[in-house]
Amino acid sequence: MKTEDGFASAVLHAADACYAVPGYPVTDLAEKCGAEYTINEKIALAYALGMSLSGKRAVVIVKNAGLNTLSDPLVSATYQGLKAGVVIIAGDDTEVRGSQTRQDSRKYGDVASVPVLEPTADDLCFSVEEAMKRSETYSRVAIIRVTPPVLDAEASDVSLPERRDGSGIVFPDDLTMKGKCAYAENITAVMKHDQNRQKIVPETFASRGHYRTVCRTCPYKPLFSILKNTLSQNNTAAICDTGCSLLSKNPPFSFSLANYGLGSSPAVAAKSTKVALMGDYAVLHSGLNALIDMYEKHCSLLCIILKNRKLGMTGGQDCPDILPYLARFTLTVISAADPRLEELIDKEVAENTGLRVLVVEGECPSGENHEIIEC
Repeated sequence: MKTEDGFASAVLHAADACYAVPGYPVTDLAEKCGAEYTINEKIALAYALGMSLSGKRAVVIVKNAGLNTLSDPLVSATYQGLKAGVVIIAGDDTEVRGSQTRQDSRKYGDVASVPVLEPTADDLCFSVEEAMKRSETYSRVAIIRVTPPVLDAEASDVSLPERRDGSGIVFPDDLTMKGKCAYAENITAVMKHDQNRQKIVPETFASRGHYRTVCRTCPYKPLFSILKNTLSQNNTAAICDTGCSLLSKNPPFSFSLANYGLGSSPAVAAKSTKVALMGDYAVLHSGLNALIDMYEKHCSLLCIILKNRKLGMTGGQDCPDILPYLARFTLTVISAADPRLEELIDKEVAENTGLRVLVVEGECPSGENHEIIEC
């Protein structure tokens, strides 16, 4: 028996879900694990992070080049935290038999400050549970790097370690973005056994003295207030995206659970809270790929899109109209000022069935900046 067969058994034993994009040298492994295929690697990791937020372990299987595609949520997860373990199995094509590059996946350990395991053939079956343990201990993704010689080796015996589920944490809501970076770096120092590094006290909104929120006359203030109330009443939260929707994590709204990078919210939310909030540019950037994947799989999700035709956080650059690209979905378009908005949101959050896209149109106020509120 090949070690790959035992490795697949270890994945099925240690994880509750497995996602993959096929490619040499891990295509056979993904098949043996019964992995759910996604249309790109970023979606696979975002699904896994959503499972993690729901308390379920997940494995993502990709070839070396696939790490490039999922690197955004990989790095973001280090600075957001996670709950149940998430492990990426990266297959390095060391002899360049089915790839265009000879890429060393171990380098992503430094890029993303994540643990990287490189097991021998004898250790392969034990590596998945160990990687899960490290992911949950350090609240970040762990990587297992494998190569064809390791996967193709002969295994005489396959014994699996006991599964011991742990839990990481999503970083505290009262931390600023700078504070979350310090929080993550403190964990990294523990992970690397860096005894010489002095622990940093993470910055909070209170210690900084203020928080940032939407512009004073932002058209989406009513929507944010509605979502705060409705999500609270339904005992759930939203997954926000990079952009102005990120401000839904801050006071006075504070109804979003996490953000794992631009365009990531639909896939993360599909496996966790079932409510995603994102801007129109985030849809075009990469969120549309996730919506397509979910459409084909008949997933349930309410995706709320803020359509302001602007890149509000980077200088107000123009954004193309997203509506032509959303025609395939169950689509509702409504003005942010429409009095029916609250009733619609209440209905859609409570329904929680099927993939629904709600586009809320508004216009950014000219000449305004995000409000700074003292606390």
